[in-house]
Amino acid sequence: MERRMLEAARKGNVQELEDLINSNELILEEMDLEGAGHTPLHVACVAGHLDFVRELLKHMPKLAEKVNADGFSPLHIAAARGDVEIVRELLIVKPHLCPVKGRERRIALHYATANGKVDVMKVLLAAWPESVEDTTAREETALHLAVKNNRFDAVVVLVDHLKQHKKEQVINWKDHKANTALHLAAAGKSFEVVNFLLCKHAVESKVVEVNAVNEHGLTPLDVSTPLQREAGDREIREILIRAGAKHGRGRSNSPASSPVPADDNNFGGGNSHQAAGEELVKDAPQASPHSQSKNSNAEKESFGDIRNALLVVAALIASATYQSVLQPPKIIEIDIDNNKSNDPSMTKYNGAGLVYALFLGGNTLGFMVSVQMIICLTRFVPNHARLPLKLPLRLSLVAMILTYFCFTLSLLLTTMGKRNSNEKALRMMPLMLAFVLLLMQHWLARAIDYFLERLVGLHLLGDMYRLEDKDSENKDLEKKGKSKGCKCSLSLRLC
Repeated sequence: MERRMLEAARKGNVQELEDLINSNELILEEMDLEGAGHTPLHVACVAGHLDFVRELLKHMPKLAEKVNADGFSPLHIAAARGDVEIVRELLIVKPHLCPVKGRERRIALHYATANGKVDVMKVLLAAWPESVEDTTAREETALHLAVKNNRFDAVVVLVDHLKQHKKEQVINWKDHKANTALHLAAAGKSFEVVNFLLCKHAVESKVVEVNAVNEHGLTPLDVSTPLQREAGDREIREILIRAGAKHGRGRSNSPASSPVPADDNNFGGGNSHQAAGEELVKDAPQASPHSQSKNSNAEKESFGDIRNALLVVAALIASATYQSVLQPPKIIEIDIDNNKSNDPSMTKYNGAGLVYALFLGGNTLGFMVSVQMIICLTRFVPNHARLPLKLPLRLSLVAMILTYFCFTLSLLLTTMGKRNSNEKALRMMPLMLAFVLLLMQHWLARAIDYFLERLVGLHLLGDMYRLEDKDSENKDLEKKGKSKGCKCSLSLRLC
C-alpha cells in the first residue's frame, strides 16, 4: 500500500490518493513514522503535481514540515525547482516554513537563489523578509550564492530587497573564508555583478566595501586575475580602481586563484522517488587551474627575483664598506709646524683631515644604509615561505655593526695623539655627521635621485647604456609584417 501511495504521488494521481486514504485512514501517519522523513509530499513536490500537493496538505498539513534524510523539506524541493504555485500552497498552510534549515543549514531562499528561480525568491522574501540575512554552514548569504552561481537576476532581486528593508550592510557580509560578494564577483569574472554593485548605483557607493580583505589578505582587486589579459578582466579591474579599490597585504604571498569554493549539493540519496542527479546548487565557474597557477607563480617569481637582486647589491655594499674600514686609505695628517719626523717614507698631505672626514662619514653612511636594506628585505618575507635562520642572521648583522664601530673608534683614537679637545671633537665629527645623514636619508635619497635623473636626461652618453627589449621589437616587426601582408592580400583580391 505504501508503494502504491508513492507511485500515486509520482504520477500525481489524486483519485488513487483518495482511494488509499478511504481504505486506510492512517496510511499517511504510518508512512510518516516509517519513512525516515521522506513522505509522499516530497515525491509530489519533486514531480511538480500541484493538485496532489493540495490534497495531501488537506489531509495532513504537518507533512510540509518534514525534512527527509538528505536534509530537504518539501519547500526546499519546490523552491529549487521553481514551482511558484506549490511554494505558495505550502506557505499558506505553514507560513513559518521559510526559515526551516536543511542540508548545510540552507533555507528555501538559498536553493531558489542558487538555481536562479527569481519568482520563487520574490514569494519567499515577501513571506519572510529576514531570510535574506540567513547564512549557510559556510556562512554564505543568499547574495553569496547568487554571485557564485552567476545568477545576475537573483543578485538584482536581493539587492533591491536589501535597499527596501535598509539592510545594505548584508552586501559586505563575509563567508567562512572572509570573501564578500564582491570578492566572488571579481574572482568569477562576473562583469555584470561588479558593474551593478559599483557603477549602476545599485546601492550608495559608500556602502560597498571595495577594499574588504579575505582570510588571505586579498582585496577584490587582488583576486581579479591581474596577470590575465582578457578584456573582461581589464574592465573589471578598471571599475574596481575607479571605485577606490587597492591591493591588500596578502597579494604577494597568496594564490591569485579564485577564492570561490565549489559545492556539491544535489538531490542525492538512496531513495528512488527523488529526482536523481537534479542539482540544487551548481558549482561556481572558475578560471582554469593551469592559468591560475601560472599567473600566481609568475607573480611570486618576479617579486622574489627583485628581492634577491636587491639583497645581493646590499650585501656587496656592506662588504665593501666594512673592508674599507679594515684597510683605510694611508693618509697621515702631519702638523707641519710641529712635525719633527725626518722619515722620508712619510708623505705630507695638505687637507688630509678633510679627506679623512669625507671617507669616514661617507663609508659609515653607506655601511649603515646597506645593513638597513638587508634587515628590511629579510623582514618582509611571505608567510608561506618563512626565511630559515632569520634570527641568527639578525644577530650576525648586529655583531658586524658592533665590530665596525669598535674598529672605527679605535682608528680615531689612534690618530688623535696629543691633540687638543677641539681637534679631537673634529675627529669625531664624521661619525656624528653619518648618523645625522642616516636620519635624513629619505630626503637625501630623493635629492640624489632628482639630480641623477636630470643628469641622465642630458643624454651625454647617447644610447650607450640603453637596455633594448628585443622581444618587444620583434613583436612590433611581426605586427607590421602582418599588417603589410593583410594589405597585400586585400589588394590582390581587389585586383
